Amino acid sequence: MNRWRIHPTAVTAQYGSYFPQHRDGSYGDFGGFTEETLKRKLNDDETQKTVFNLQTVSRWRVSEGVKGQLQSLGEVSVRSSRVMWAVLFGAAMAHGCVSLLTSLVADLSHTPSLELLFVRSVLQVLSIAVVLYRQEAPFGPRGCRLHLFFFGLFNVISISCAYTSFTLVPPANGAIVWRASATVFSAVLSFLLVEERLCATDTISVSSGVLGLGLVLIPNITSKEKTLGFQKVVFGYVLMILAGVMAALSMILYRCVKQQVSMWTALFTFGWMGSLWSCCSMFLLQEPVIPHDAESWILLVSICFCSTVAFLGVYYGLQNLHPALVSMVQHLELVVAMILQLLVLHIYPSACDIIGATVIIASVLALGLVRVLHDRKCETEEYREIQDSSIK
Repeated sequence: MNRWRIHPTAVTAQYGSYFPQHRDGSYGDFGGFTEETLKRKLNDDETQKTVFNLQTVSRWRVSEGVKGQLQSLGEVSVRSSRVMWAVLFGAAMAHGCVSLLTSLVADLSHTPSLELLFVRSVLQVLSIAVVLYRQEAPFGPRGCRLHLFFFGLFNVISISCAYTSFTLVPPANGAIVWRASATVFSAVLSFLLVEERLCATDTISVSSGVLGLGLVLIPNITSKEKTLGFQKVVFGYVLMILAGVMAALSMILYRCVKQQVSMWTALFTFGWMGSLWSCCSMFLLQEPVIPHDAESWILLVSICFCSTVAFLGVYYGLQNLHPALVSMVQHLELVVAMILQLLVLHIYPSACDIIGATVIIASVLALGLVRVLHDRKCETEEYREIQDSSIK
């Protein structure tokens, strides 16, 4: 019966270190002594404290540590996905607050729309402090400045067209058309310009969200615009559709440079360009009004704060999501505005408003739930693949 002598370093050879060869007579002939046989013998004699056993335990401890780190990274990724959706929901709530506050300040002090844009833009220029603190280029890094310039230009044109349209059509209807056109054109232009597609589930969710807006819009058009001039109404809605197209282009442009440009730099770009544009145009197109009461100034500052929060939330979501999905989540703005109108102004929604709001909520919640579960599934599969490869 042959007796085998195993060298203390023989085990480490199984994992990439020195392994005795057949010609090394001092260690004998290993023959069919495989790794499975070694593991079986270790399990049979757990009390034997050899270097081989200690090294094997050490190896599996390291493997367990790596698996724990991978699992922690997967949990962090899923948690960041949930944070992103919470931020998008918060941005939609801020957008809904902007709608109500704009209506209140217009009734209180009759502040023109371009003046609202001017005050908002001037305060958003203060984001230069954050940009400089983060040691970023205020006008964007080289190679991205042209994209960033057109991003700001499209954003300013979008806001200007929307605010001008509010004087021609009912603000609620105009906001619905603006949001719906931004969502639709984000999906279409992303596919045509940068070949960024929506999957089947996302397409269904976006279509349902647009349908919810349509359920709210159509009854309002038939009931509220009979007394308005036909040409003014058509021109107002054309401006709103143009505002949606410009908003979609600005989001697509930001998606192209999101790796080099932070949302704070994007906010500063919109701030300084909006300040220049509104300062030049509000004296030509509208008559500025200086509020003299503290309540109006409180409302103006609140509008600036809510619009800034909404802007940052939207462009935070654009770092990870398709522009059409980000825009579709902002459909909740309509629902928030309905609730605030009911609580503050005591304006009761109609049956079509409630049905449309229900469709919007269901679409957004379904989209968020499917996305979070999909991210968790992807992280789990990647974790298992890396875990299997590390064991092998």
